[in-house]
Amino acid sequence: MNRLIIIGNGFDLAHGIKSSFNDFITDYFCNAINTFYQKNSFNDIMLEINFKDTYRIFTQKQEPATKETVYKIIHNLNKNININFKFHSLLLENVYGQISKLKWVDLETEFFDVLIKTKISRDNESIKNVNSQLEFLKIHLVKYLYSQEKQFSNIFDKTQLVECFCEKIYSHEIVTVALDEDKAPENLYFLNFNYTKTIEDYIESCKNIIPSNLNYIHGNLSGLHGNPIFGFGDEFDKRYVEFEDDKNNDLFKHIKSFEYLKTKNYYLLTRFIESNEFQVQIYGHSCGISDRTMLNQIFEHINCKSIKIFYYKIDEQRNDFTDKTYEISRHFKDKTMLRKKLIPFDLSREMPQPMKS
Repeated sequence: MNRLIIIGNGFDLAHGIKSSFNDFITDYFCNAINTFYQKNSFNDIMLEINFKDTYRIFTQKQEPATKETVYKIIHNLNKNININFKFHSLLLENVYGQISKLKWVDLETEFFDVLIKTKISRDNESIKNVNSQLEFLKIHLVKYLYSQEKQFSNIFDKTQLVECFCEKIYSHEIVTVALDEDKAPENLYFLNFNYTKTIEDYIESCKNIIPSNLNYIHGNLSGLHGNPIFGFGDEFDKRYVEFEDDKNNDLFKHIKSFEYLKTKNYYLLTRFIESNEFQVQIYGHSCGISDRTMLNQIFEHINCKSIKIFYYKIDEQRNDFTDKTYEISRHFKDKTMLRKKLIPFDLSREMPQPMKS
């Protein structure tokens, strides 16, 4: 039996990389406000900030916006009668509304919701504008992550995580097939949803123990494993099904299923899951609906024999295990199969947090 290891953004965050969409969007707003402070105006296809009276300028240096202060500053700018703070993008406005209140946002899901609203208007130019805005954010996200990756040095002790990756497949963790004994997996297959290379050093260590392969399923920053894929990936959403009846190809521009066809990555994943029985391990992936098409194919596949969550421990009383099970359940049409495959909490364990060596 093989092991499929899903690596998500939480893995990068555990290594100190500020790689979440929240980090990126907050950085974007900080740059926008600080440019306004320096040049008395800011303007791009997403956002505009300037004085309503063109003769006005800042007469003294403003305190730079930081991630701790930026949303309070935006709130104050919006209330200032002398300042024009205008969103050019409904997508960015919705993202701001989510992150300023909830401190969290799923940018890909917000994109799809805006695309649906735009589709209803049947204004094809507006649909193209939404696509352009997401492309704009994607380009800036890649630049942002590249700057984060350049600052990263993998000086962490890899022992605990490598032991988790390479641990035996235990017979008590699988009820869908009878195992005579606990056995090491025959192969490890790392399905990396991140654009960064944080996982690579771990794989080199795993290769010394078990044959291991890496798939940058969403591409990577350099483009060596495909250009970064960024968009929506839930073909089971009832609203998505309506796209196919509209005969408007612009609606599919940032749908992941079509982006996957541009590289061999998804094809190689399919070959792996078709080749042999496997156990899934999950590290730092939210399992949200923006990846439902792929995760449904993995989780409900006949060769998938169990799913093990390495949950994030917030403190002694709290962890994200239950929230993860809610998300994973959305990828199962057959809920009986979900209960057979998903390893319960008391047989699961927290993801080891990497320590600097």
